Amino acid sequence: MKRIAVTASLLLVTGCMTTAETPQLVPQPTVAPTHTAALADRTAEELAHLARFDPERLEEVGPELTALADMLFPSDPAVASPQPVEPAAPPADLLAGPSLRHGVHLASYRLEQNAVSGWTELVEEHQQLATLEARLERRHIGDQGEFLRLKAGPFDSRAEAEAMCASLRNGELYCMPVDFSGHALPE
Repeated sequence: MKRIAVTASLLLVTGCMTTAETPQLVPQPTVAPTHTAALADRTAEELAHLARFDPERLEEVGPELTALADMLFPSDPAVASPQPVEPAAPPADLLAGPSLRHGVHLASYRLEQNAVSGWTELVEEHQQLATLEARLERRHIGDQGEFLRLKAGPFDSRAEAEAMCASLRNGELYCMPVDFSGHALPE
């Protein structure tokens, strides 16, 4: 008897399953077979998930999302950036590191005021320096002591810095390509 009840239950359940409407699967369009397209698709999925279930995490990438939206939808006021976003200041430990940009070392001084007047004289004598920014970098040179390196730049490549040095050496000026680290020359 028990066997008949189990068999009848199974037939009833199977009958319900076969008469129920089978959900239709909507075919998903395929993503272009490139790394960038796959990255965009995965990012979109993750952003949609975060927007629904963890919107606080989106605040961490808010400036980047705004910049991306401004690029993708430049004329759509619904997604336009409400105000320009200031880039975050780099961490303090990066400020002390070498610059990724290039500069040229033009002279060394012991005193900051001498470096300022030296820069003014150099710009007057060599007009190609007029469009550059000056920086000072403190350096200890063996038993000679502390010096301030006067640098000019920035240049995007070492080749650009070397070309500037070649131009300045024609005028008998010391010049050496270096990184563009240091602090801005005081006014």
